[in-house]
Amino acid sequence: MYTGRPHLLLLLCFGAACSDYNLAGGKGSNTDAEAEGVPDIAVSPLDVAVEGACPTAEQAITVTNEGDGPLSLVAVGTTGDWTVAGISLPLTLAPAESVGFSVVGSGEGSLQIESDDPDENIVEVPLFAAGDQAPSISIVAPGTGEILAPGEALLSATVADAEDAADRLLVNWDSDVDGAIAGGAAAPSGDSLLVWGASRSQGDHLLTATVTDSCGNETSTQVQVCQQAGYTVDQLDLSSWHFEGDAQWDASNDWLQLTRASQGLVGTAFATDSTVRADNVEISFRFYIGDGSGADGISLTALDSARMTTFLGGTGCGIGYGGDASCTVGPALPGWTLEVDTYDNGSSVEPTPNDHLAFTFDGDVDAYVAWAELPEMEDTGWHDMTVVVAAPRLTVSIDGVTYIDQDLSGSLAFDAYVGFTAGTGGETNLHLIDSLSVTEVVCVD
Repeated sequence: MYTGRPHLLLLLCFGAACSDYNLAGGKGSNTDAEAEGVPDIAVSPLDVAVEGACPTAEQAITVTNEGDGPLSLVAVGTTGDWTVAGISLPLTLAPAESVGFSVVGSGEGSLQIESDDPDENIVEVPLFAAGDQAPSISIVAPGTGEILAPGEALLSATVADAEDAADRLLVNWDSDVDGAIAGGAAAPSGDSLLVWGASRSQGDHLLTATVTDSCGNETSTQVQVCQQAGYTVDQLDLSSWHFEGDAQWDASNDWLQLTRASQGLVGTAFATDSTVRADNVEISFRFYIGDGSGADGISLTALDSARMTTFLGGTGCGIGYGGDASCTVGPALPGWTLEVDTYDNGSSVEPTPNDHLAFTFDGDVDAYVAWAELPEMEDTGWHDMTVVVAAPRLTVSIDGVTYIDQDLSGSLAFDAYVGFTAGTGGETNLHLIDSLSVTEVVCVD
């Protein structure tokens, strides 16, 4: 339709062959092409932007003929790191007909579609796909520089990812000393917890925690820790314990029973699968003495592995470890011993008639190097005891109260089997040990 002034056109027709034109549409307006209609291309979407390509993105493209004539697609191409999949050309679309295909790629590029649309014969679609982002990880425990006690240790981390749910992330732990530890999927909360088994090497470890997402992207973080030597009773193979006399493992209660509440008994139990340095060791355990008429007591003994000939010392005041006194025939066990004495054998042997601690070398029961009086230990329940030997210093506490804290004179430097002894003599008591932890100090704050 013309938007100018019609009378000007009429003036131009004078002296010309105006019969060859149609005022409404010009020459040849009733051609076969106009009879068939005009195509009109529509592309969806007109812009592609994808986050988290892994490693490439794929986007569906739809081309529709919205005109009233057939649409011929001549060419489809891409730029950048993009390709086209799922379409064969040339292709003709009838009115209202559509065709779909995909573009696959990453980074920046464009899609060009060439057709016979008279108004827009080339349609260009911008393409962009950002790569999948690596997940994040943070170690919660252990902390940097932490010293790990013997036994199992908890490894804890938190993870997150922009594209993946937390429980699709895998967390693995490694030690530069022991190699691969273990791993698994994180919890939906993003927490990752792992128990590191007790059979790990002593000394320094560089721990690496690595998180991997579903696209294979990884992030790692590290922490330096130090592992003390030693063991806990729960991890020991009981076949490696040496029991003598009345001592036995009470499987129903998971504790060591050194003696029953009967007369004339002696019992010893030593862990013999490994030794510790007797001058640099921390030992904690629980003990119970009672349910009888008041027998002799228990001892914690570091038995010199190079000089020992037996695991069983004297009865009576020997409490299963001692000798060299009139109240016991021995033999005396070489090494050092810390006794909890609950029976008064007389002033010639005991430093006090009351319950007491006493430290001796080589089982010499009446030659105390250090001692301290205790409150009543019999029939008063379970007691927690901690012994720290950092030569020449000895520190002993029971139920959180420190009773001995002094330097010792004497040789503490030897490899030792750690164990316990007990005896009853003419009186009776039940003697029990539980929750043992032995730590040879190889890491220093």
